[in-house]
Amino acid sequence: MSLLKSSTVNFEKVWEDMQPPLVSLVSGLPQTLTNEKWLEMYSSIYKICTNPGAPQAEMLFFRLKGLLVANVEKILEKLQRTEGEVEFLKEYCTSFESYTTGTGYISELFRYLNRYWIRYSHCQTGEAPLALHIWDDIAFTKLKKRIVNSIVEIYEAARRERTEVFDNGEYVAKTVETYYSLGLCKHDPMSLYRSELEGPFVQYTLRYYGALGKELITKLSVAEYLREVELLCNQEQRRCEGRMHRITVADIRQKCCEVLVETHTERICSDAETFLVNNQTDDLHRLFMLFSELPKEQALISFKNILQKYIEQRGLDVVRKFGHDDASKNPESYIEALVQVRNKYFDLIKETFGFNALMRRALDQACRAFANSHPKLPELLAKYTHCLMSHDKKSGAHHQLHPSASGIPSTSLLSEETLEKKIENVGVVFCLIDDKDVFKKYYAKFLAKRLIKGTSIASDLEILLIQKLRDICGHDFVSKLQKMLKDKMLSKELLDSFSAWMEEKDIELRQEDEKHALAIGFHLSMSYHCDILTAGAWPISSTSAESNLLLPPEVEAHIALFTKFYTARSSGRKLLWTHHLSFGTLQANCFDKRYEFALSFYQMMILLQFNKSNQLSQATLRQLTNIPAQDLAHHVASLIKAKMLLSADDEENPTYSLNFDFSSRKIRVSAVPSSPVESPKVVKATNREVEEDRKMALQASIVRVLKTRRDILQSQLEVDVIDMLRNQFAPSPAAIKQNVAILIEKEYLRRHESNEHRLLYVA
Repeated sequence: MSLLKSSTVNFEKVWEDMQPPLVSLVSGLPQTLTNEKWLEMYSSIYKICTNPGAPQAEMLFFRLKGLLVANVEKILEKLQRTEGEVEFLKEYCTSFESYTTGTGYISELFRYLNRYWIRYSHCQTGEAPLALHIWDDIAFTKLKKRIVNSIVEIYEAARRERTEVFDNGEYVAKTVETYYSLGLCKHDPMSLYRSELEGPFVQYTLRYYGALGKELITKLSVAEYLREVELLCNQEQRRCEGRMHRITVADIRQKCCEVLVETHTERICSDAETFLVNNQTDDLHRLFMLFSELPKEQALISFKNILQKYIEQRGLDVVRKFGHDDASKNPESYIEALVQVRNKYFDLIKETFGFNALMRRALDQACRAFANSHPKLPELLAKYTHCLMSHDKKSGAHHQLHPSASGIPSTSLLSEETLEKKIENVGVVFCLIDDKDVFKKYYAKFLAKRLIKGTSIASDLEILLIQKLRDICGHDFVSKLQKMLKDKMLSKELLDSFSAWMEEKDIELRQEDEKHALAIGFHLSMSYHCDILTAGAWPISSTSAESNLLLPPEVEAHIALFTKFYTARSSGRKLLWTHHLSFGTLQANCFDKRYEFALSFYQMMILLQFNKSNQLSQATLRQLTNIPAQDLAHHVASLIKAKMLLSADDEENPTYSLNFDFSSRKIRVSAVPSSPVESPKVVKATNREVEEDRKMALQASIVRVLKTRRDILQSQLEVDVIDMLRNQFAPSPAAIKQNVAILIEKEYLRRHESNEHRLLYVA
C-alpha cells in the first residue's frame, strides 16, 4: 500500500513551481534545491500521475520534453557562437556533461512517471533516453561536422609539432565519450561513433599521411624513410591511445602503415637487397615489422622472394667457388661452407625476423636450391660424415690394432661438444637433400667401413647421428643402420662367449679333434676379434672366390672351431666369411729390429708364404693362396710401396722377394692398401642399386596406397605416393606411371572399365 495518496492537483501551479529547479538542473547552474523541495516536487509528480481527472501525466511528460528541447536549443546557440576549435570542444563537453548529469537527477525525480505511466502508455523511450534523443536531434545533428573538424584540427596541430601528448587531448577523450553516450539511443551502441567520428577521422588521417608519405619518399633514402615511418606510426598510435576507442587505435596504426608503406612497396623493396648486402639488420627488422602490419601479405611475400633469391645466390657463390672437382676432393670444407651460409641466414631470420614462418620458408627453399645444385651432394655429405666420425688418418693404424672393448674406439681428437655441433650440421644439410636415399646408400657403406675397421670415434656419437636421421625420416629409413650397430655390439658379447666356451671345453675339444687343439693354441697365442654381420643389413657381399682361398692351417682350424660353436648356439644360421674385409697384425723378426705390420688379411696370407721362401713369383703366390689375380696384384703393390717386398721386373710373371734391408723409425708400420678411388664402374653400380631400390620403394608405396584406398584416381595416387616417399626421394610422375604399368602387368592392380584414369586394387 502506497504512503502517497492520489488527490486533485492544480497542474499549472505545480508546473510553475517545478520549472525553475528543473531548468537549473539541466543548465549546470549552481543548485539551491533542498531536500524539502525535492520531496515536495516528487510528491507533486506522484499526484499528477495519479490524478483521477484529466490525463495530466501525459501533459507532464510533454511539458518536460518541451523544457529539455528549449534548454538544448539555448545550448546549441551558445555553442554555435563559440570561436576556436579547442574552446568549442571544451564548451561542448562541459555542456553535455551538465546536461546528462542534470537529466540523470530529473530521471530520479520523475521515477514514478517512468515506472508506471510511460510503461503503461507504451512509450518507446524512457525519460533518460528521451534526453539523449533530444540532444542528438537538436544539438549533435547540427554540430557533428564541426566536432569532427575540431578533433582533426587538434590532431593535425599535434602532428605538425611532432608531439604525442598534447594539452587538449582530454577534450578529445571527453568528446569521444559523448558518442558512446549518444550511441545508447541506437540499436548498435558503437554505430554512431563508427559512422560519425571514426570513419571521417580515419579518412582525414589517411589523406594527411598519404601526402606526407609522397613528400618524404622523394627526400629521404629508404632506410631513413622507414625510420621516419616507424616513428610516425608510433606517435600516431600514442596520440590515439586513451582518447579514441581501442579498435580505432589499432585501425589507425594499420591504416597509417598501409598509406605510408604499402603504397611505396616497390620503392622500399628496391633497397632490401642493399640492406642484406650491408648486413643492415636494424633496417631489415624495421622493414619486416612494417610489412607484417599490413593487412595483405603481398608486400611481405615480395620481400620473402628477395630474401630467398639473395640467400640462394650466396649459396651458389660457394658452390661455384669450390667447383664439382674441388668439392669432391675436399667434402669437409665444402659441406662446412654450405652450413656456414645456412647458419648465417638462419641467425638473421631468428634474430631479425623473429623466426617468421614465411621467412623460414624462404631460407629453406633457398638452401635446398643451392645445396642440390651439386649433383653429388648426398655422396659428399656421406664422405663428410665419414671424415667426421673416423679417427685421424695418422692414428688409424694404432686404432685398427687396438680397438676399444666394444669394438669401437671411444676417444676423439675433437671435443665431444664440437662433434655434437658438427653432427647437428650434418642433420641440417641432410634435411636439404632431395635424394636422401642416395645419401643413405653411401652412408651405409662408410658406416660399415668404420665399424669393421674399428675407426669410429665413439659408439654413442654414431647412435646420436642415426637417431637424428631417424627423427627426420622415420624408423624405416635407419632400421638397417641400427642393425649394423647392434651387430657390432653383439659380436663382442659373442666373442666373449666363444672364449669362455673354449676354456670350459678345452680338454674335451682337444681330445675330439687334433685340429681343435691347433685352433685353441692359435686363439690363445694372439688377440682375436670376429664380427658376425647380418646379411641384408650390411652393404657387403661374400664373393664366391673367398670359399676357395687356401688358408693357413691354424686359421682354417680356428674358423672350423668357431663355426662349430656358432651353429650349436644359433641353429638354422649359416656363416659366410668375408676375408677380404679382415685385417690384422703380423710380428716381423727378420729385419734390423722387431716390427709390427698392420696388414689386410690377404697381405698377411702373402707375407706368411715368405716364411718358407725368400723369393716367390706371382704365379706361385697365386697357387699357394688362391687369391684372385686382381686382388693379389693390388695387395702386393701396397707391400712393395711400403718397401716390405722387392719386385723383379717381369711383366708376365713378376718375382717378389723379402726386403731384408727394410727399416723404419716406427715400430708399428701400416701397409693396408687405401680404399681405391671409386671408378666409373663402381659409381654406375651404386647408381643402379639406387634406381633398383627406388623402383621397389615406388611399387611398395603404390600397392600400400591402393590397398588402403581400393579405388583411386591416378592423379591422387601420384600425390599420395610423393607424400609417402618425401623423406627418401622425390619421385617423378613419369616414374610413378611406369611402375603403375609394371604392377598392372603383375596383376596387383587394374584400371577401371569405364575410366582409365581410375585404378582399382586387386585383392
